[in-house]
Amino acid sequence: MRFLHLSFVLFSIYIFSSCNDSDDSGTPPATIEPTLSSIQAQVFNGTCALTSCHGSAAAGGLNLTDGISYGQLVNVRSNGDGINVPPFYRVQPGQPDSSFLYIKLTSPAPQQGARMPQGGASLSQEKLDAIRQWILNGAGND
Repeated sequence: MRFLHLSFVLFSIYIFSSCNDSDDSGTPPATIEPTLSSIQAQVFNGTCALTSCHGSAAAGGLNLTDGISYGQLVNVRSNGDGINVPPFYRVQPGQPDSSFLYIKLTSPAPQQGARMPQGGASLSQEKLDAIRQWILNGAGND
């Protein structure tokens, strides 16, 4: 019994010590910055710009692949906003609450379609905050 208890304790220590935010190299994940390049690398590339979503399929007429996303987002009217006439811009610099991208990632109305990423977990608050701040900062192409 004592051996079983000791084995459990050692196993628990091993499991908890291996749970952290670093990859196999021991390097912590990069902090997301409120810049397009950081958002592209940490949100769009791995979550949105997938072939069947906003990659080559360009769901909703929106392609979020690297090098294309800025021209598809900033000061471009959405074709999926079923409430506002004219529709909101996908990204309106300085105005995240009027930017369809931010609305779709947080809390769209039923007429605006599903929250994105569709069928997946919501983006982390850190990622949402970075996107919001990028838009507030003027949505630069950096």
